Amino acid sequence: MGVKEKLKAVDPLRRVVKRVKIHREYFLDARFMSSHLLDGGSASSHEQYRIMLRVHSLEKGMAHRSPRSFGASKATSLVRMLEVSSAETRDSTAYGMGVSVLHAWLGFHADRDDRDETSYELVEWFLRDARGDGYGGEGFAAGIRSISGRDPQEWVGLPFAEFVATRHSTRRYSAEPVSDDVVDMAVSLALLSPSACNRQMMRLHVIDDPGRKRLLYDTLHGTGGVDFDSCRIGVVTYDSRSLEFYGERNQGYFNAGLFAMTLVYALHWKGVGACLLQFGNTVAEERMLSQGLGISDFERIAVGISFGHLESSDVVPASVRRTVPEVLRIDTQGPALVHSND
Repeated sequence: MGVKEKLKAVDPLRRVVKRVKIHREYFLDARFMSSHLLDGGSASSHEQYRIMLRVHSLEKGMAHRSPRSFGASKATSLVRMLEVSSAETRDSTAYGMGVSVLHAWLGFHADRDDRDETSYELVEWFLRDARGDGYGGEGFAAGIRSISGRDPQEWVGLPFAEFVATRHSTRRYSAEPVSDDVVDMAVSLALLSPSACNRQMMRLHVIDDPGRKRLLYDTLHGTGGVDFDSCRIGVVTYDSRSLEFYGERNQGYFNAGLFAMTLVYALHWKGVGACLLQFGNTVAEERMLSQGLGISDFERIAVGISFGHLESSDVVPASVRRTVPEVLRIDTQGPALVHSND
């Protein structure tokens, strides 16, 4: 046994070293986040995320149960954002959403006597010129929409339970390649996943280049048994520039998880098997991998994914689930009182 192995066998020392490494990783994460937060730059992507945040704020106000005149300062600040935005931002969906929600905001206040006239006229003036840029609000439909009018029994009748129960993580794939059209469809459905204030900060990077694919395959955890030759493989990332303050430090991972699960279900719907592959790597390994794959330095890798058409016969782990009572807690007594010593 070598010196390194002997030191690892000393349990107290092993625990200390492990904790030092954990602190180091969190320190590096903190440095990364503080460098890329939403208020940390004036790049086009920062502009677009700020616009999308303001759009969603106006939408929520219009969707209140008892709506009132609101959002004058938010609407005018959105106008300023759009007026000074870069050419790249003006070509983005975010810009179109901004123009569209301002149209909706005007319509919402059109017949209200308590509206802020100064802000209303400012938005009207801006939209007259915005139409000249080709953004009349058409095609984006920001604002509010109704989801009523459907019989709830229609939803109950959908065989969702059966659909979910038939999904399983698979690492064995047939030689038939998954087409880009199927991937496009799956991503379009995954984009419907919830995201923080509808910021949609997730990305899917599918790596087909043989050398980069091998790098990703060898770096990710859990690729053992994955058919390298027949699978397509990639990573789900989130854009750290979309996060606004320190309380959102974990929001990107959460949103990426929602996106990844919807993506897997969409692939399953098309008969494509998939396996989410843990990204349990160090900051240094992530930096190396991002550079090797050509991923932008402001993106964080959340999870890997392999996918491919299923074999006619597959064998997978049983993966028995815990029971509902082990997972579900319904608190009917309210929160416990916390007594302060002050």
